Amino acid sequence: MRNFPNLLFACALLSACSGSGDWRTDAIASAEDKMRGLVNDPAATFSHVQLTGNSATGQTCGVIAAKIGAFTKQARFIVYIDNTAGPFVEPGMGQSMSQADFDWAWKNDCVNEGYKG
Repeated sequence: MRNFPNLLFACALLSACSGSGDWRTDAIASAEDKMRGLVNDPAATFSHVQLTGNSATGQTCGVIAAKIGAFTKQARFIVYIDNTAGPFVEPGMGQSMSQADFDWAWKNDCVNEGYKG
């Protein structure tokens, strides 16, 4: 019975450690779902996806490949975790944002926050 508190502590510690990455997986899945909806292609695929920032104010950055008309196109995207803006995708995939504005957001919110893509 003396080992019970140690066992309980070990279980709590293991639970806390194993759950620490779950928000990242959920954030990436949510971002991919948002992007599929934005480009209207449920079969869109993703590459070079990375989270930058933190669980409160971070963003998911990466590359989406989606069918636009008769063609499959690739473009960079940004989805903000806190939903204060976006999601954004480079022009050519139905987004009205200018290339210059997208490049600015990409540099400041992805690259400067640690995106390695």
